[in-house]
Amino acid sequence: MLLPMPENAAREIFLVNHLTFAAWQRGAGSAYLFNELIRVIYLAYYVQDAGFGDADLIIYARAEAAMECVLQRAERSRAWTLDAHDIPLFEAVLRQSDRRLANAPRHVHLGARPARLFRVQRAILSPARGGHRPLSRPCGCLPRQETNFYRTYQ
Repeated sequence: MLLPMPENAAREIFLVNHLTFAAWQRGAGSAYLFNELIRVIYLAYYVQDAGFGDADLIIYARAEAAMECVLQRAERSRAWTLDAHDIPLFEAVLRQSDRRLANAPRHVHLGARPARLFRVQRAILSPARGGHRPLSRPCGCLPRQETNFYRTYQ
């Protein structure tokens, strides 16, 4: 349990994460891929929260807010797309996720997964049940900065 994740398991997760993001980049988002991308964001956040990571936590809050906007857009127009200006943000989250897959002990990944992620995804997909977003406020509440915030994490 104190060892890193087995290489083949880490490679599989890495591949799923990158294929998910590639689909979003090409405008091929869906409800299923929404769940997959949310999982990437929260898993990266929870692994960092356990002490394995050094990214500014605002990247996770901004990614969560961007996904809230995706969800609102999908509810209005059935279009599952990321805004082009949010792509670098998700690239930064994905890079953090990749680093944690390689370095964090297996027990950290396992502890962050099932119960926590299920509760978060249920809250995001069911706000009528009184769900809340653990990292950010409603869509549009995090102002965009004029500086290139995302370059810090490349």
